[in-house]
Amino acid sequence: MSAIAWRRRAALGLALATVGAAAVPSAGLAATQQPLKVGYTVQVKQGALAQGNTVRAKVTVTSPQSNVSDWWSRATITKVVKKGVNNGYQEPYKSQGYTCTPIVRGNTTSFTCRLRGADVPTMIKLRFKAAYAG
Repeated sequence: MSAIAWRRRAALGLALATVGAAAVPSAGLAATQQPLKVGYTVQVKQGALAQGNTVRAKVTVTSPQSNVSDWWSRATITKVVKKGVNNGYQEPYKSQGYTCTPIVRGNTTSFTCRLRGADVPTMIKLRFKAAYAG
């Protein structure tokens, strides 16, 4: 191997090692961040609830990453909540990648919806309650 070829390989190896070392701390920081807590008030269709037409949604995001922040945006959470409440669901359903599981107590249904990233460490838990109209 010539001296020039050897220097090129050494430079390439050093560049790759530097990039790899720089990537590790950012991945570690994402995993150690405090969970993000967000609340949204979602307007549902008139007559779906026993009283009013708004539902309070509570979102907890573990290992939040900005590149997937649309997963817990107001627009996404609104779609998930509206699908369950507007359709009067009292059974498991899926929406926007979330899997929602209900617990029925009388006329009030509590939902816990979860979304887990496949290639990112972000996990989201969405909780809301609906007291359906009779």
